[in-house]
Amino acid sequence: MMLRMAKMKKVNFCRSFVYLNRQLISFQGRPFLPEIYASSRRNLVLRCSRQTEKSTFLVNTIIFEACTKPGIQILFVSPRVEQARVFSNVRLLPSIDQSPIIRRVLSGQGARKPQVMSMRFANDSRVFVRAAYHSADAARGISADLLLVDEFQDVAAGDLPVLQETLSHSRDGRTILTGTPKSIDNHLSTVFSQSTANEWAVPCQKCERTVILDELCLGAKCAICSKCESPLDPTQGCWVPRNPTSVWGDGFWINHLMVPWLNYDEILERQRVYDPARFKNEVLGLPSALGDHIVTRAEMEACCEDTAMAQDHSQVPFEGQRKLVAGIDWGGGGVSRTVVVIGFMRHDYVFQICHIAHFPGREEPDRILTEVAERCSRFQVCSIAADGGGNGHVYNRLLLDRLGWQIPLFAILYSAADHDPFRDGALVKWTVNRSATIGGVFSRIKKKMIVLPRVPDVGNYLDEFACEVAEYDDQQRAIKYTHPETQQDDTLHATNYGLLLGTRMHNAQLQY
Repeated sequence: MMLRMAKMKKVNFCRSFVYLNRQLISFQGRPFLPEIYASSRRNLVLRCSRQTEKSTFLVNTIIFEACTKPGIQILFVSPRVEQARVFSNVRLLPSIDQSPIIRRVLSGQGARKPQVMSMRFANDSRVFVRAAYHSADAARGISADLLLVDEFQDVAAGDLPVLQETLSHSRDGRTILTGTPKSIDNHLSTVFSQSTANEWAVPCQKCERTVILDELCLGAKCAICSKCESPLDPTQGCWVPRNPTSVWGDGFWINHLMVPWLNYDEILERQRVYDPARFKNEVLGLPSALGDHIVTRAEMEACCEDTAMAQDHSQVPFEGQRKLVAGIDWGGGGVSRTVVVIGFMRHDYVFQICHIAHFPGREEPDRILTEVAERCSRFQVCSIAADGGGNGHVYNRLLLDRLGWQIPLFAILYSAADHDPFRDGALVKWTVNRSATIGGVFSRIKKKMIVLPRVPDVGNYLDEFACEVAEYDDQQRAIKYTHPETQQDDTLHATNYGLLLGTRMHNAQLQY
């Protein structure tokens, strides 16, 4: 049996011996996988969307190498210790345990399970599981023949050479990197650009053009040819190297348009709810270009209807008169100003802005509160979402006092994560992910799912959306949105608050 295993190719080995969910693993509907499994070059990088079975590939690779090469030393690295433990406990060990022949080869006759972070098998193969978010120190002193790094984009930048030092005593040391891209200048994108950078090319049956599956292929009902808009069949594709002469090694790009377990409606739903950067990274498997403006002035103007800005409740479309919300970004100081955005969520899930007003930061606080309260009363808003930080700590309760404490007020707090709203006295505190929610505004703008009054009435406010750029936050290892200090973006935040509340109310109505 050992001799037979040693002579098998990895994909055939997996089909014959590896079990997943108590059944022999199947690669049906995955024509893109055999060539990836067959790669034997010194370096391999997979640039993938989320949930594209890269963990399954890593598990299968470890099992194949451990079974067919007795005594091999394998080092698996992920950014965080918890991720490493989950991979070992939830993916690797159960896969070994489910597969009878593999369990016999690696575990022998003993019932004792190997340690989670340092496994030694019956055939003397070893697997070390480590984390390297801040540094590669945890891997120092390990000698390996195969290095696998998962979520490589989140491993500390510059640590790959340190990790590869573990291969220095191996005669045939190999490195496999997998991850989901973030920014173009992230080290995953850098390594992919040095590889063969294979892209899945699908032939168009109508114009006979070879099409790469990217954002230009997103049709209304299916993937389409970006030139003639004819439907495409992703299963008919083949790998085409962008850098065929690469000396670094092999690279493959896998995204959701290729995989069989996602239907196209799910991809469109992700496009609707994800911000542009997240959709590009996690669904299309593409890096985001940073420093570019997220939306343009032209895209903002395309969202403007030929309707005058409403001046009171009676000028609001009948559909929205009973569900108007106000989003308020409180100002203060010399540049920052207070902005009020009043709108409603239409039945077609389009957020319609009816009125925008701003008040200079130099205004007396009492006057600003009076003006904001007057706007909310004039439009008979049914709920308010306002900045909960900074001046919002004081202004929100004072505003409720002016309105007679009869309108629900959500105090929005920006953070790196979402938390359910909770009551805090008269207010409802609501913590939301800053980048994700602002990205949601941009995504809606690109799909014209936010509409505004005519351009002459809102012209100056449009620049407060178009000034925003994407940057990479090294500390959070995530994309964030920012703007030049010389420009304002208060209207963007007021719109974000109003959109969050409008969406919440719309979803609550659908439940009844």
